[in-house]
Amino acid sequence: MTSDEFEREHKAPLSPDERFWRHPTELADVERNKHLSFVPPLGRRLTAITATVSVIASFAILSVAIPEGIREFSEAEAVAVTTTVDVPHVKGAMSTLVATATSAKGATTAISIGSNSWVVAAEAVDLNEPIWLSSGTGEKVRVPYISLNDDATVVLLRLTKNQSAAAAEQWDRYLNPTSPDELEKFSIVDRYGVHHLGYEQSVRHMAKPKELPLLTDSPIDGVAAFIDKMMNVVGVAFDSHHSTWYLPKDSLLSLLAEAPQSAPQ
Repeated sequence: MTSDEFEREHKAPLSPDERFWRHPTELADVERNKHLSFVPPLGRRLTAITATVSVIASFAILSVAIPEGIREFSEAEAVAVTTTVDVPHVKGAMSTLVATATSAKGATTAISIGSNSWVVAAEAVDLNEPIWLSSGTGEKVRVPYISLNDDATVVLLRLTKNQSAAAAEQWDRYLNPTSPDELEKFSIVDRYGVHHLGYEQSVRHMAKPKELPLLTDSPIDGVAAFIDKMMNVVGVAFDSHHSTWYLPKDSLLSLLAEAPQSAPQ
């Protein structure tokens, strides 16, 4: 002990901070506290396993959540586009205004223009193979005769060879628009439902000076019928080369007047 410790007035033990020496028990307490407060680091292998499990769990959640969200969005879009309407019966037609034409290229919409005649887009059917017509009643008939317009964009499917002048006379309501604006108030119907003209219309394509280009809010199924509030057909739209066009009245009447050709059997 130092001389200062013998000369102190109060003989109480000094605190650890006031003396230079340490009792062995105090040293043991310090080491024990250090040991208890020490957190051992994770091993590299355990860290890698934890990270791998986290990544796999994240991918599993995304693989379930993302397709579910896409499916719900797609279903919502499909409902908006394919709103169905009741279509009227047309005199002289096989069943109703809209039917389905099936060929080697698959199924497409066919629009009745009366007298057992139906309009389809030429690019939607295979003219070298048999074509079948089916309606909502389930009736299915092989098409025996066809007619093709001048630029081979529209085909008339005929169930009989007879040419009736009355068929042309019934198209007094058929429109001859010079602008898509004249058609905005009419609904456009195909076998999937109802469409409408878009807000922005394309300019006239010089390669088809007689036909009016159209822009619809959703793609039509080959052809579609413009109908008024009384469910009368006032026009026909058709697809050709990735564009939609309005079929002029004179083209429609020419199809009706043309002599039918035998369809592939």
